[in-house]
Amino acid sequence: MKTTAIALFLAALIVPSHLASAREREREDPRKEEERKKQERADKDRKRDAVKDFLKKKDKNKDSSISRDEYLADEEDKEAAGKKFDEYNKNGDRSLTKKEIEALLGL
Repeated sequence: MKTTAIALFLAALIVPSHLASAREREREDPRKEEERKKQERADKDRKRDAVKDFLKKKDKNKDSSISRDEYLADEEDKEAAGKKFDEYNKNGDRSLTKKEIEALLGL
């Protein structure tokens, strides 16, 4: 019991310092930092483009949000589409914002 407690205590001391040193090594390599930033920009661009395409397809009045009627307009299964709309319309305003559209698209 005593040995287990000591081992757990030592592990708690060693693991965080190991993680911190790995983070420091990553920061020291400017190529990795630049690659991370490049990937973040690419992800942000991909999200922006996906939302833009979705709005272009569904946003008939061009107000940068999708009303329930706009969302359901060209859907085959109105009931299932209505449930999906309601699930992602977090604030209940009967309109999907860009953040809600990102969630709907799984971004």
